Amino acid sequence: MITKEEFVMIHTLKSQGYSIRAIARMTGLNRRTISKRLKEKELQGYKSRNYISKLDNYKEYIVKRITDALPDKIPSSVLYEEILDMGYKGKIRILQYFIKEIYESLNPKKEEKIIRFETKAGYQAQCDWTILKSGKKPLYGFVMLLGYSRYAFVYITDNMKQETFQECHKKAFEYFGGIPKTILYDNLKSVVIKRDKYGKNQHGFNDIFLDFAKSYKFIPKLCKPYRPVTKGKVERFNLYLKNNFYKPLKSKLKGSGIEVDSVVLNNYLSSWLIKANNRVHSTTNQKSSVLLNQEKEYLISLGDIIAIKMEKNKEKMNKKELKNKNIINAINSNISLSHNEIPNIDIVYHNTISDYESILLTNDTNKGNHYA
Repeated sequence: MITKEEFVMIHTLKSQGYSIRAIARMTGLNRRTISKRLKEKELQGYKSRNYISKLDNYKEYIVKRITDALPDKIPSSVLYEEILDMGYKGKIRILQYFIKEIYESLNPKKEEKIIRFETKAGYQAQCDWTILKSGKKPLYGFVMLLGYSRYAFVYITDNMKQETFQECHKKAFEYFGGIPKTILYDNLKSVVIKRDKYGKNQHGFNDIFLDFAKSYKFIPKLCKPYRPVTKGKVERFNLYLKNNFYKPLKSKLKGSGIEVDSVVLNNYLSSWLIKANNRVHSTTNQKSSVLLNQEKEYLISLGDIIAIKMEKNKEKMNKKELKNKNIINAINSNISLSHNEIPNIDIVYHNTISDYESILLTNDTNKGNHYA
């Protein structure tokens, strides 16, 4: 079937004196098609054809059986046996296609209305891995996007290990200048071991990652399974990253001899991110960098987290020193050695007893084992 424009074109070319062969070469149309259409004064459509199906004589019966059984469904195998007894000679596949059409007409699928949820400043970020390249030398993009400002952070890696995942989080927090109160993920193994493990919405999180989240004071949240629209903000940015950064850069560097790896991509990424975060966002109608200035004051302060970590480390050191002191006191009070048997070691400056343990343990084995 040719278009109306093509029909007018071949008639115009013919009136200008071109042969059918020349018209075919110019338009790319078949010569027989051109010859046939030149005989028509107006474009004629193809005649509709009515195909006869082996199922036609049984369709009324099938529709009635299905509608009478609603809301229950009759298996296609049962209906197939019934119409075979009535003389049907076709295959079950034809019947199954027809049954599917009936149910679709009775229960048309409603398009799910997607509601865009806007979050308060500092409340939520959305996080995801996006695969830029698979194979022996894969490339992954770690993407985190603040829900309120749409301010984005990206870091390219060659793996998705737990250690890398956590390091990317730290880089993102430093880039934002703070930490969001909640972060939304999908079913990443780095985040969740099993959904609803302890009941509805009581998920079994990865212990290592959960400890990390606790130390940085944010709450990990999971989006609904098979529902990427739940974290649609970061999903859309993933496409933007691929189409506006990775693919153009890969094409630009093709043939240059430069291997497009994570190091090269991250070098180019910093300047691209500045531009991306300074564009006017189509939803907020504002620059993400401007909105970030408003959002920053609602983020968890990195300074507070660092102070807490330093305090905890100090507590650990104090506990360790106290433990060592207790060990030393226990040695001095429970083990009696003559002056000649005591080695020339100042134990005050040793964190463990490994330096002199073997000497002490070999002292007078008849006294019994002093260390359990």
